[in-house]
Amino acid sequence: MTAQVKNSTSVRALKGPVVIAAGGTGGHLFPGQALSQELLRRGHRVVLITDERVQHFDRLFPGVQIFSVPAATFSGRGVFSRLAALMKIIKGTFSSLAVLTRVKPAVLIGFGGYPTLPPMLAAMLRGIPSAVHEQNAVLGRVNKLVAGRVGAVASSFAQPKYLKATASGHLVVTGNPVRDAVRAVEHIAYDAPGAEGPLKLLVFGGSQGARVM
Repeated sequence: MTAQVKNSTSVRALKGPVVIAAGGTGGHLFPGQALSQELLRRGHRVVLITDERVQHFDRLFPGVQIFSVPAATFSGRGVFSRLAALMKIIKGTFSSLAVLTRVKPAVLIGFGGYPTLPPMLAAMLRGIPSAVHEQNAVLGRVNKLVAGRVGAVASSFAQPKYLKATASGHLVVTGNPVRDAVRAVEHIAYDAPGAEGPLKLLVFGGSQGARVM
């Protein structure tokens, strides 16, 4: 991702660490991992902010300083549960402010998922340049909420649904970041099934979005 973000800060001119904020599931963390690998190769310091679920993925971020902050979602909750979620988000925002004060980042990049909301809010409060990346054809809730307030909206698609006109001027089509583990096998030739052989069908999806399957 080389798109410029607020205050004309570019990846090549960074003078502080890059903070990656990503939800605690693979669909958000894997693109963040791909970006962190490239940034580390270029000699940048990388910090990851997410929630407690990162314990399942922390081995994928060698050389990256990881912080877990409180986070919650409003989705499918009653009134009292929503109030509890709001309090947790506020707590997570203060925790994120403490992290950002400590690491003094040059830029924060969000990869979606509800755990990204506290650090994104904290970055806005601190005036830290920020951007988001949307992996899907439909803008996620947090990315939709902050898209008009960040310096750049990087996207895997040219016209992500629900991107408001006020934010479309910040849209940069980057594609989806690809991890080193995927690139390592891209040279393997496709073994097409024979006319008489078995047909193997692969079906896969994200941990949340795959429920329809």
